[in-house]
Amino acid sequence: MMKPMTYAISLLLAASLPALADQTNPQMRLLDDLDFPGEGYCIDVPGVGQTARTDLPLVMHNCLPERGSVDRIAEERDGRIYMPAYDACVTALGVWSVLPGVPVMLRDCGTNESFLQADPFQKFERTADNQLRLTGSSLCLAAGPDADRTYSPTHRWRTLTLEDCAETSLALSAWK
Repeated sequence: MMKPMTYAISLLLAASLPALADQTNPQMRLLDDLDFPGEGYCIDVPGVGQTARTDLPLVMHNCLPERGSVDRIAEERDGRIYMPAYDACVTALGVWSVLPGVPVMLRDCGTNESFLQADPFQKFERTADNQLRLTGSSLCLAAGPDADRTYSPTHRWRTLTLEDCAETSLALSAWK
């Protein structure tokens, strides 16, 4: 799980670099904006700032580009999807293998926890169609087909799971 000192430093960095976030803002975003034209959907941790819930599965949320959300920055790094604000990697939930429909969570990169040997569940390959396929599997990171409002009536969210690449619409599984 995220280290408290790393989280505190990340929050300070997020507060001190809003202009940098506005300029770069590299969020993991679907290619298709779906039902949110001009903004689309990005990977998100439920909550924000000190209320961020890294213990819950990740979701898709409208991207909020005007906020320069440093806590949403995600980078493809050495085959992993790394979120620097949390010093953690997107991780599929699995035991010895990963099944279709499993959620993804944030865990320390390369972690070896009880019931979670995370390293093989954190490595993704970008396909020719811009899907993010879990290495060694036929499963791709995909947004759910349904959306609903969040606590704000102007914001929307969707599930984020691993689904069969060949059976999942590119609208829900192709990434920028």
